[in-house]
Amino acid sequence: MRKKVDVLSMDNEKAQEFFMKPSSYFSQNLPKYFNLGYLLESAESKLGKKQLKKEMYFENKVYSNFPNVNFLIQTNKTISTYRPITLLHPYIYVDYVNFLTEIKIWEELKERFQNLQEEVKEKIICSSLPFDIETSKEDDSKKEMALNFWKSIEQETIKYSLGYNYLLKLDISNFYGSIYTHTLCWAFHGENYSKEAKNSKNLQNLTGDKCDRKFQWMNYGETVGIPQGNVISDLMSELLLAYIDSELVKKIDDEIDYKIIRYRDDYRIFTKRLEDSTLVKRELVVLLQRFKLNLGESKTSQTTDIISGSLKEDKMYWIEHDPVTKLTSDKFYRSPKILMKKSLEEHKNKKYKTRVFNEFFKKHFHNRTYQATLQKHLLIIKVFSDLYPNSGQLIAALHEFEGRLLDLNYKDFRNIGTEVEVLIAILVDIIKKNPKITEIGVKLLSTLLKKINFEEFEMKYLESNNSNEVQSDFEVKLAYINSVNHKLSNSNYNDYLEIWMQRLVVKNLKESTTLSDLYIEQSKNELVKFCNSIIRGKEMIQIFNEDWLKDEHKIELSKFINLNEIDKLTDIISDDEIYLAEYNQMT
Repeated sequence: MRKKVDVLSMDNEKAQEFFMKPSSYFSQNLPKYFNLGYLLESAESKLGKKQLKKEMYFENKVYSNFPNVNFLIQTNKTISTYRPITLLHPYIYVDYVNFLTEIKIWEELKERFQNLQEEVKEKIICSSLPFDIETSKEDDSKKEMALNFWKSIEQETIKYSLGYNYLLKLDISNFYGSIYTHTLCWAFHGENYSKEAKNSKNLQNLTGDKCDRKFQWMNYGETVGIPQGNVISDLMSELLLAYIDSELVKKIDDEIDYKIIRYRDDYRIFTKRLEDSTLVKRELVVLLQRFKLNLGESKTSQTTDIISGSLKEDKMYWIEHDPVTKLTSDKFYRSPKILMKKSLEEHKNKKYKTRVFNEFFKKHFHNRTYQATLQKHLLIIKVFSDLYPNSGQLIAALHEFEGRLLDLNYKDFRNIGTEVEVLIAILVDIIKKNPKITEIGVKLLSTLLKKINFEEFEMKYLESNNSNEVQSDFEVKLAYINSVNHKLSNSNYNDYLEIWMQRLVVKNLKESTTLSDLYIEQSKNELVKFCNSIIRGKEMIQIFNEDWLKDEHKIELSKFINLNEIDKLTDIISDDEIYLAEYNQMT
């Protein structure tokens, strides 16, 4: 049984447990051999529940005076724009966790959130506060976050279509990167109180100022931007947005009938009159300017069709053009399911748990029909990706496609007139142009590569045609992956994609061969090169600047790579290795 637990309902100890989960420390997916848990445990073993101490520093140096104390991954928002995701130095992250979960600080934070929520008078509904899922599986909590967005945004938007006539969609441009850290103190205590404390030289005693300074210190003393990719940053940014919400409600005339659903920095504003939408937007724009923030005009949209407006345009298109028909809720599927369950229970004289039976039935009674051949199916997905680049709907589409071909072998592909190599070429083009689908794209690539009979695989598909270099099936695969990597690297470089492409070959990099050496030589991403150095037993590349720490307090980073986990990897990336938003459940 899964139970959703809002972070603000937790006591300080439960909150600390939640913050110390690897998925809270770093929200981006990494291959499972990157041992985030080890980094947290190493920091916790040194700090316990205390904050960083001066005696840990080298010659009284402090980390705020050093660049690159954290590791930055540039993930692609689109093919040509980037979003920095920060893997914080574990000491710095645990230091902030320990500060924030002190009983007094934690209760003060919860009380502040409660007061701000009361001030908005239910005019603004926030659906993006961090939460935990009481379950044994880490992936379940990530899946629930995707479902939470769907339930709180799309479904609530449809409900509001009954009471309102206009829907205005807005979002803040480059939110995390634009946060002025001093405004976190305003969020905690109010702008006027914070400025009075500064004038009376009492600012440093305020909890909000301490939060502000910790973000500055971890960012080389900068006051603009907070690191994205961890739950602490998510929570503190929500505090700032909650304060902006409360100030916005105060500025809007009480006679205006409106509702706002906010999910992080995305706003959906519902009004009965068009002029009211304009007034609310203007008040928000002016207010955001005070906080050094701006709306992203490219994503602004207004509609009177609230039900259609609740869905993104790309999702509406895919609903119409999806070549897969799902029978899960249809009587054609449910009736034999009920009959089979009843027959089995009578025959075996025992009751089956619903979940167990559902998995059994799905295995033996496929609940999908397809209106296109395999190659046409993937081409339909490619056309969709060209029309709506980087759409989240692509994740579901590729996941469906992978499910269709899982049971096929190389001969099956030949018998139906589909070449695996052609599918791979189409897929690589989709991956190259749509960085949002990096993990599921590489996962599907791993499945397709497994379908190739490398003994029959013609070397014309490889960039290198020197058969003397090829000593095994793996080397044929590695040569092919090197050619794919080369094609992908010649387009706009994707840091995150290189990390996941390494997952396909990492198990076989320990042995030095011509092709494995070439792969290592051509690696660009620092995290990939770091992993390569551990596998080969070479001198480590430093991913964190630790010059501010005494030697005895530096983290043994070689254990960040779990070599045992690498040995256990299968050729095909499994479902539990990546986070897939369950878009199929959101229709």
